[in-house]
Amino acid sequence: MTHSSRALLFVLVYLAALTAGPSRAGNLKIYESSVGQGQVRAIPGPVTNALIDLDYAPATAEGGKLFGMSEFAIETTGNLVLSPTGFLCQATWCLFSPWPFTAGKKIRVTGGNDLIGETASASNFMTIGVTGSVGYIVLVSGEYLDGTGTASSVGAVRTVGGVPLVTVPEVDPALGLAAACGVLAVASRQRRRAP
Repeated sequence: MTHSSRALLFVLVYLAALTAGPSRAGNLKIYESSVGQGQVRAIPGPVTNALIDLDYAPATAEGGKLFGMSEFAIETTGNLVLSPTGFLCQATWCLFSPWPFTAGKKIRVTGGNDLIGETASASNFMTIGVTGSVGYIVLVSGEYLDGTGTASSVGAVRTVGGVPLVTVPEVDPALGLAAACGVLAVASRQRRRAP
């Protein structure tokens, strides 16, 4: 099956799941690989093109399977900038925006459209450089297809978001929470304004 036919099939499966019901908050874990699930990587700043390695855990999706990820938005706070140094989108059948990737405050990634259902405990998502002296890298939004359908097939559309991944430098947790909440509030307002 060609890349374009797999992508079309994924879109059709995704649209079928969307029409099946509203999306719900999900359990899929996205994390910086050097610290693992549920942790925030702290890097002493300032940094110039420090390599960030993001992974995801398909087995943490509902039903223990992941059938695809859509529009995962990763943004920075403070003066941090995502840079193309070391950039590699590692998710299967990865699509990303902006294209080509240039230095900026955010990136949006879609990928992992494994129509059989990924069940790995860890999979590579992407590597990217970061430059700056203070701020957070935060997963602000995204959707995925879980494995809660009949016989562990494609189930529901789930949402993720609000996950701080990296902090430069290590800061007081209360300040970090405030920064992450600010990014989430802006993202929420933008989603409400979208047609």
